[in-house]
Amino acid sequence: MPEAGEPMASEAGSLRNGRAMRVGDLARELGCELEGDADVPIDGVASLEDAGRRDLSFVRSPGFAAPLRTSRAGAIIAPHGIDAGERPVIRSLHPGLDFARATRRLIPESVPPPGLSERAWVSKQASVDATASVGPGCAVGAGASIGPRSVLHANVSLYEDVKVGADCVIHAGCVLREQTLLGDRVILQPGVVLGGDGFAYLSSEEGIEKVPQVGRVIVADDAEIGANATVDRGALGDTCIGRAAKIDNLVQIAHNCVIGDEVIIIAQAGLSGSTRVERGAVVMAQAGAVGHLTIGAGAVVGPKAGVHKDVASGTRVLGSPQRDASLQRRIVAALPRLPDLLRRVRRLEKRRGDGEDEVDGPR
Repeated sequence: MPEAGEPMASEAGSLRNGRAMRVGDLARELGCELEGDADVPIDGVASLEDAGRRDLSFVRSPGFAAPLRTSRAGAIIAPHGIDAGERPVIRSLHPGLDFARATRRLIPESVPPPGLSERAWVSKQASVDATASVGPGCAVGAGASIGPRSVLHANVSLYEDVKVGADCVIHAGCVLREQTLLGDRVILQPGVVLGGDGFAYLSSEEGIEKVPQVGRVIVADDAEIGANATVDRGALGDTCIGRAAKIDNLVQIAHNCVIGDEVIIIAQAGLSGSTRVERGAVVMAQAGAVGHLTIGAGAVVGPKAGVHKDVASGTRVLGSPQRDASLQRRIVAALPRLPDLLRRVRRLEKRRGDGEDEVDGPR
């Protein structure tokens, strides 16, 4: 059986932590209004379909009315105006956001105890805060430092002179090469590689010669990088990931890129060397950018877009090569009509070839 406070799955598919709290207390912590019995106990979260009488669930809109009527959830987070039945309802302007906050409260993440695993290797020249946790199979090189309450899960490798700030979580199998710097509260999902060599080669009479990569990777506070993403070290300067940037799984960021604060880069996107992505921009899944260009603040690069020139701040681009989003939508909408248009053109060409008068006008 799980220890007290350890999350566990119920038979209904919910997650619970074994410790109940009053729904009224939860509403107060969220800063939301409660309708109904404040004393109802809640100790888990689940979807409407899977929820049981001790679970919290949520709805965003009246479109969820049917599953809400049949749900067994003990309490609901919902906007004003949605009938939740007899159960208590936490009224929220942003139900999804408040449900996420409630989930963190009800199902806290498991935190390993501080200290060094007997199966970890830590250089005598490294510095590990007494409140940090270093798991089995980890290797911490000379000159590396790990800040207060940071956690290294199993098989993490820190090369020489890596600096990890406070309250970071580095999941299993991550590799941080020499001189990589992490700020505070950085999260690295499993398999992240920071500071690998950039892809830089020159041809010579002797063949292909590797260009040394002697820069660093710097990751600012509150950034999160998804599983198996890679961020290459700078060739000369640094590759920088800004504050609260969110980088999804399988993203490639090449040498000397600069990713601004609160940027979002979604799965399988790739940025070539020296690309700048300014504050609050979004690069969607499988988009790619050639090097030495700027994606401006607040811009949105659509999925699978091929970015070959600068993207102005606040604009949206789609397609490959990139086009203004509205123009690309018109092009895509016209594509199904092309076969019919071609048939019409061929008929017109045939009629003109039969000697009928050609209509004057621009060609």
